[in-house]
Amino acid sequence: MSQSSEMHTHLPTGILGSWSATALQASLIDELKRDRTSKNLKMFFYAVTNSGWREIRNSVKEWRRLGKGRSVVAFIGTDDAITDPLALENMLGDDVDVRLMEEYQGIFHPKVVWLEGAEGNVVWVGSNNLTKRGLLLNVEFAVVVRSADIPTELKKWADAVESGSSILTPELLLSYKQERKNFEAKRARANVTSFTWSKRSKPTSPAMSNTEAGDLIVEVMPKETGMEGTQIQLPKKAAERFFELTRLGARRTIVLNPKGTPEMRRLTMTMFENYTVRLSVSDLEYRDRPCVIVFRKVGSVRVQFEIVSQNIFPSRYKALLALCNKRTREGSRHWTIVKKNNQ
Repeated sequence: MSQSSEMHTHLPTGILGSWSATALQASLIDELKRDRTSKNLKMFFYAVTNSGWREIRNSVKEWRRLGKGRSVVAFIGTDDAITDPLALENMLGDDVDVRLMEEYQGIFHPKVVWLEGAEGNVVWVGSNNLTKRGLLLNVEFAVVVRSADIPTELKKWADAVESGSSILTPELLLSYKQERKNFEAKRARANVTSFTWSKRSKPTSPAMSNTEAGDLIVEVMPKETGMEGTQIQLPKKAAERFFELTRLGARRTIVLNPKGTPEMRRLTMTMFENYTVRLSVSDLEYRDRPCVIVFRKVGSVRVQFEIVSQNIFPSRYKALLALCNKRTREGSRHWTIVKKNNQ
């Protein structure tokens, strides 16, 4: 592997004494698949999002199913309002014992996973949050430590964290959701957007826009859908030309596929009475915006999509936005259907 390729993947591996540097998501999934003896899985995260939980949920559920008496506990922080209430709801639905941090000083900032068993312990410690960015997109670093016994200091720390946490109840969840929504409104009024350093270098991609003829590019603006960020309103002309919703009340069922994943979600789109069309993109997180989404038809009903965030891929975001039409009015979004000659 060339040096430039290694720098681009950002997946450190190596042995550092008894510590192994690892790509957290891949290492955790592999360990859960092989583990036969551990009883408890404990997760400690500053923040969790629904798309982040989806990256490991099937592996966690399968691990629990294959062992009698296994438990999964997640200690989750709410600082900075990054944690997604939908993630908390879905973790509960997956039989995770979710505990929110309530009594502590400073910020609850750990990123630790502990697989505990009578025959040994595996502990991952890193910079990754349980978010899609933290697991797949950011430059992160994590190590895995194996120990036959439970380290005394780890046990004391985990007990202290548990003592400062509370079981997630419907009342606690509602309280967090409401206060997070109020915070969102205040942030929107201040017109705060993401920060991108002007000297950041562009990604090493052979084609900055990397599009094909017929692709739909749609801008998603910072304050468009609130902090949950899962639903976008498509421009009427884009809905007509790309999704073929050509009249009031028209409906079309599509299979939405995040690029690079096998996941398929069947959705029904409708042209409503006010001539709006909304589309739920559950992978879209608040901090992804501003961004553009590139939609591509794959067959008769499958539509593949890719989220290109200004914060993560600034040069590609700019190149895609440059392909779009001019805004039709102040406050409207940029969008286009890529013509044959665009690269």
